[in-house]
Amino acid sequence: MLNYIAKDKVRDAIQKVCKDNNVLILYETYYSVNIEEYIKKTNVNFNVIRYFVIDVNCILDINNLSKIISQIKIMYPKIRIIVIASYKDNSLLLEQLYQMQIYNLIDSDFSEIIEKQLIEALSDKGIQKKQVRIFDKKEQEKILKKKENKKKLKFKTKNLINFVIKGNTHKSNNVYFFLLELITKIVKLIIGILFFILTSIGITVLFNEQLRNLLMQIFNN
Repeated sequence: MLNYIAKDKVRDAIQKVCKDNNVLILYETYYSVNIEEYIKKTNVNFNVIRYFVIDVNCILDINNLSKIISQIKIMYPKIRIIVIASYKDNSLLLEQLYQMQIYNLIDSDFSEIIEKQLIEALSDKGIQKKQVRIFDKKEQEKILKKKENKKKLKFKTKNLINFVIKGNTHKSNNVYFFLLELITKIVKLIIGILFFILTSIGITVLFNEQLRNLLMQIFNN
């Protein structure tokens, strides 16, 4: 059996899920209430209630909600309390409820997601602790630290890659200039050798009469 405080699309989602899953709605409140006054004056018999669904948007004195839920949990330990709230707007409340070991927390403003998570909250096991660790402040700090470390590692890796690329470019330039200088020296050496050979041939012809006569005959023909 189920009791809920909800209105508009959240109320519609609760009614749909309960109908589809054969969950009997015993009591319903579809308008905004002061939760402290509601608990004092309601005619709801919490002894027969299995599920108590609370849409935070319907609670006027939201600062009292965690206190009232704590009291209900102590007085009626068999009741499964399901809270629907946007973490964006109610982060402190959801963190408090998580610390109170209230894990059936639905963080959404969209009907489809609310329906899906509500089905799980009404299942035998309900929503498990590991599924709502996002509401654990210490866990959030760990996630945030992990993200920061990941960013730092990414930044360092990028710098290292840039350093290697620049280093390789510098090395490539050094190799290029070394090869250029080597080729220049080889060319100069070859030219020197050729000059020496031609000079030697010229001197030999100049002082050898037979070679001079032979060359003169070749040129005359």
